Amino acid sequence: MKRKKLRIEIFADIICPWCYIGKKRLEKALQDRPQIEVELTWRGFLLNPSIPQSGIDRKQYLLSKFGHAASSVYSRIEQAGKQTGINFNFDAIKRTPDSRSIHELIIATDFNGYQLSELFYKAYFIDGKDISDKNIQNDILKAFDAKLHPTQEKIMDAKETLKSDLIEAKEIGIDGVPFFIFNSQLSLAGAHPEHILLTTIDAALSG
Repeated sequence: MKRKKLRIEIFADIICPWCYIGKKRLEKALQDRPQIEVELTWRGFLLNPSIPQSGIDRKQYLLSKFGHAASSVYSRIEQAGKQTGINFNFDAIKRTPDSRSIHELIIATDFNGYQLSELFYKAYFIDGKDISDKNIQNDILKAFDAKLHPTQEKIMDAKETLKSDLIEAKEIGIDGVPFFIFNSQLSLAGAHPEHILLTTIDAALSG
């Protein structure tokens, strides 16, 4: 029997905790459809396009974005993370980075990008590392694949792809992530539970 193919484009930002939760929920949903041949494509999105290249102090960032509601917002995220198997360590994060260079590395690794994103999510949300730091980025690339070093040409191409992704996200009207597109037919915004993801996956496959 021929396996059905499913292409999932994922607009996400590596500094978005809901994107990490959405990633884990998608993976759990796909475990219930082992007969499907899945192609996962990372699409770049910037939650905070105005963050300077050097990043911003984490406390300052949270205060400016959420005000005094930050602790309750992140308490809810922490709870959702635990239910999904993620033990967020928000206190370890000292700076919120500009995520452009991370997107470019993920995009530059082509079909490996989705798998590589896991290491960046973990380094940021669990280990509290500044993932915009070149040395840390190199360490993550080596941990993923000792032979993986995107060429300068690949990085330059990735910069253009990121620009294209950001334009497309704006044209589609994406104002929050994660945002999933299934077989270019159906879309789903948010880190939904597995049963909702499965309903959308099945609908995309039958379309």
